[in-house]
Amino acid sequence: MADVTRAAAPINNRNIIAPSRENRNTAEIPFDFQDTGKVKQATPNSDMQSDANVLRQDGSTTGFYEVLHDQDVTSAFLTNIFLLKEIVDILPMNNETQTQEMQQLLNNLTLKPEEIAGEMMRQEDMTTMFKGGLFDMLRTMIETNQSQNEGDPQAVRDFQNTVSNFLKALNNSSSKGNVFESVMNNMSYIRELVDASPKLSAAMDGILQKFSLFNSETNNLQNTQGFEELFMQLKSEALETFAGLEKSILYNDEIAKSVSMATYNLSRIALSDDGISDSFQKLLGLVESDEQKESLTNLLLGFLEQNDHVSQSKTMNALTELIKKQTEDPEFKMLNSESMNKIIQSLLSSPCNFTPLLHYVIPVEYEDVNASAEMWINPDGENDVPGGNDGKKMTHMLIVFEIGDIGKFETEIWVQDNDLTLSILCPEQYTDFYKDKIRDLRNDLSFSSYKIKSIDIDTLNEPRSLIEVFASLPERRTGINVSI
Repeated sequence: MADVTRAAAPINNRNIIAPSRENRNTAEIPFDFQDTGKVKQATPNSDMQSDANVLRQDGSTTGFYEVLHDQDVTSAFLTNIFLLKEIVDILPMNNETQTQEMQQLLNNLTLKPEEIAGEMMRQEDMTTMFKGGLFDMLRTMIETNQSQNEGDPQAVRDFQNTVSNFLKALNNSSSKGNVFESVMNNMSYIRELVDASPKLSAAMDGILQKFSLFNSETNNLQNTQGFEELFMQLKSEALETFAGLEKSILYNDEIAKSVSMATYNLSRIALSDDGISDSFQKLLGLVESDEQKESLTNLLLGFLEQNDHVSQSKTMNALTELIKKQTEDPEFKMLNSESMNKIIQSLLSSPCNFTPLLHYVIPVEYEDVNASAEMWINPDGENDVPGGNDGKKMTHMLIVFEIGDIGKFETEIWVQDNDLTLSILCPEQYTDFYKDKIRDLRNDLSFSSYKIKSIDIDTLNEPRSLIEVFASLPERRTGINVSI
């Protein structure tokens, strides 16, 4: 029989003092959240934390923030447009028709000198739909309401909220065609992700075909009368198809994100304009003057009768078609993909709620010279001045010129009232030449009410990023930056 090990009696330390249970009252609040005295103040002008600029859960930094830091963005757009033109001219594609089509698109990207002013106005018009007599009148009515109800803040808020709801309804109605196209783009991307499954591919092909046919029959949702029931059927089929994707082993995070975006955008589409009618009736109910009611109604009818509220930019339309063909056609993918990526990155610096800058793209071809300019404008330029410029209104501009066989120029302009402050950076070999031309530049503005307050001309050693020029851009991403 095996020996049995005798277990010794456990040794207890009789000197251990048992902790007494703390008497806690659960009715008491452990922290006084109204007392902010112990809250550490945010460090002024501190660098943003890296985890505040994360787009995905894997920790990769957002492309938007990188765009602001990318020095190539301020010139890559235009440089690569001309580079693509040269590539297409020498590229022997198999399909001569496609080659001619691509050449025509690239030719449409560039402007003649006499087209510059009109193109800039069209690109400006693309930044917002809230332009024209209707919206000017609404702004005036808001200002008048504020002055009339100075002692009644609730009345002011009610009027502003009513106008805001009307504008939301108007925007949703005007943008439903673009939202529908976004849904189709999400579906096309999902179709590529499930290509390994014949069943799912067939299902996505079927729903895409139905959506495409619906888009054609309604003229991109411009003529939707009588199509309400069909749209609800399509929407139901799409949601059922999305639900089927979740049961597949191919279902992953990328598909889930695309399904989520498509579902959300589908919920935004309302074919009926009842939302505009209801919100407009509520707005009219707050307007006392019959003359104002009639004027507002006429302006709204005039706005709705226009099918295209936004001007068509020759350069942007051609670029959109170019990117689309480069993405879809295998032969066009032979084109310099790095150049195309740079163009797309530069487009990210267009106006959006992350980069609230007006953005103009002006590629010009004059005789044998390729010249171009890209312009960014911050209407609230006083925010780019350290200390805020004492609250005085300013406009801040950056214009990047590039002229073939000469080089790149950067012009920074500050506008306050009618005074201009210019800073021009040019190629080293031309610095002395342009310094001698300062007097001519002043004379060129003699016809205008604007006056040049000061001009600084120096050598452009290296291009600057947008975030270096527009100092207020990082602050627009800053959220709560305190610790307790």
